[in-house]
Amino acid sequence: MLISQDRWLPLMDLRITSDGGWESCVQLGPSSEWFLGHFDEYPLLPGVAVLALVAETVKKQGRKQGRSLEVSGFFGVRFKRLVLPDEVMIISVGAMPPGSEAKLIFHVTCHGHIVVYGVLKAIEELSGG
Repeated sequence: MLISQDRWLPLMDLRITSDGGWESCVQLGPSSEWFLGHFDEYPLLPGVAVLALVAETVKKQGRKQGRSLEVSGFFGVRFKRLVLPDEVMIISVGAMPPGSEAKLIFHVTCHGHIVVYGVLKAIEELSGG
């Protein structure tokens, strides 16, 4: 298992699916700073953290393919389940086509249940020259 050194966005097991999509997984322990103050008696992972992990999956997978990708927006996002400390999330993003921008379907699951799903807009920052 490949473990990231990034304490905020510690993605693991980045892989390409059989249909060309991207996947990663993440497990945030109770000491993760994402849980500080959210909430002391019943820690929950903030939705913005989940979306940041989705965006990081796109960026890292893009880098692995020699592309400089960014997420410029999310659309139709629906949160369906809470995420607690130590739960493993699987992040899945649709395949990025060859063009410089695309809308990609994504979803995040935990214990086989949907945490969040929606569409993201990925753009490739092309170097001018």
